[in-house]
Amino acid sequence: MIQQRERYFASVAQRLQGGSLVSVCAAFALFLSACGTISMSFEEEAKAAVSVPPARFSFVFVIHGDGDYVYHDTKGRARNADWRTLRAAILLARRLPDTEIFIFHQHPAYKLLYFIPLPDGDFQYYRNGELVAREPYWRSDGPLRFEAEIALYQKTATAAGPERTNFFLYFGHEISEFDGAGYDASTPERTFSVQDLSAGLKSFTGDTTRYDLLVLSTCFGGTPHTIAALAPYSRTIVASPDNLHLSYFDLRGFARLEEFSARDDMPGFAHHFARQAFNRLSESVQTSVTVAVYEPDRAMNYLLATEGKYRERLSALKDHTPESIEYVDCGDEGSLVLPGMSDGVSILFRSSRFGRAKNKRSHSGWQCCRLVTR
Repeated sequence: MIQQRERYFASVAQRLQGGSLVSVCAAFALFLSACGTISMSFEEEAKAAVSVPPARFSFVFVIHGDGDYVYHDTKGRARNADWRTLRAAILLARRLPDTEIFIFHQHPAYKLLYFIPLPDGDFQYYRNGELVAREPYWRSDGPLRFEAEIALYQKTATAAGPERTNFFLYFGHEISEFDGAGYDASTPERTFSVQDLSAGLKSFTGDTTRYDLLVLSTCFGGTPHTIAALAPYSRTIVASPDNLHLSYFDLRGFARLEEFSARDDMPGFAHHFARQAFNRLSESVQTSVTVAVYEPDRAMNYLLATEGKYRERLSALKDHTPESIEYVDCGDEGSLVLPGMSDGVSILFRSSRFGRAKNKRSHSGWQCCRLVTR
């Protein structure tokens, strides 16, 4: 059944991108039959999950793919970053025992015959290495951007045990600190900002729970504003303050997860994961590589001290075009260099192999926006 479902969706996606009328119509018929099969199984198996013992580990993946995610590897081959990450997440889900994994793939909105809209999200739920449920869904255009994902999560999640370790991983483009306009290529009127991510995390976790580890695999994820917005919902955060160029964090660091099974070991695991990601990035890109581990509770004094100053920056820049805004090391911005700046931050840094940045020897772990000065 699992392999049959995967063949359904692979065939649908391939034929939708093929473009001919016959293939698209055939894909639509296949899509309808797949949805019928999956929807019934989804309901039955989700109900059965209630009696399953709590998992030791729980992962939520949100993989954004509604944009230009094509890049070229070191051999010049075109790669699609979101699909590559999706495959890695599925591989992880199949290998980890005593674990439940929720995967939300946010892909472009397609239209059948140019006027029949198709779902722009795909949900997969794995438990103990098995695909339990899969369902296409419509992403929300309302004020809560993760409304559809949260509904699917709540419908399938098992009861959380007191010792369960919780992870949230987001893969996508830079998340705007402003209004987030144009984040989705196929639906540019739909916005997505740091505040939208923060609101989504709040709904996923509820009022009393924080994720043990949040992985933010985007460009410029380590700004004071971003970390402060996510701090209430995660004890530890791994992010890149600088540019990632669609290279993304490598997920193979989770292979050693059980060695850090106690929740108190999560900062140690976060450093292991960050080191693995840093090493992989250093091997594959020539630009600068910057990966940081944030412990928000320890960094809170700096976040509070810079809150007003950084908000003033955002306010002054909100009416400027993205091309006129750049991100730089906060350590190079005098007004944001304050005592305690390094508290709760561990940084892995390698300078660029070329250009002006090749002479930079260190990074504060914090990235700040400003008007382009060159």
